[in-house]
Amino acid sequence: MTTDVARPLHRSSGDGWTLETYDSDGFTVYAMTGEFDFAVSAKLRQVIEERPPSSGLAVADMTEVRFCDSSCLQVLLRLAQVLRESDGRFAVATSVHAVVRPLTLLRLEELMPVHPTVEAARTALASRS
Repeated sequence: MTTDVARPLHRSSGDGWTLETYDSDGFTVYAMTGEFDFAVSAKLRQVIEERPPSSGLAVADMTEVRFCDSSCLQVLLRLAQVLRESDGRFAVATSVHAVVRPLTLLRLEELMPVHPTVEAARTALASRS
């Protein structure tokens, strides 16, 4: 997870997962930990809809996600599309094989670029302005 000292604006958790939302340096970060599957996707969608990126720049910190199924990837893809339509930008931060592999197989990297760390994702998004 990121070492950023920002305090979470919101925290949700359940059986095997945690989602914290915080703003830092003009970015909204959705810090995800644990396993994200169909049982979690509705809550993930709710949190993102209730706390959209205030600046149009967002990063999903998935560096501590052990599993993420297609239903949760679909929620993140929807966020990426909404941001793109409003000239915003979105990226995923992770090097976890269980997350990177489905993104690669589904060829989603153009809509949801993947970077190994939150800082790398933020730097890449900032340079695309």
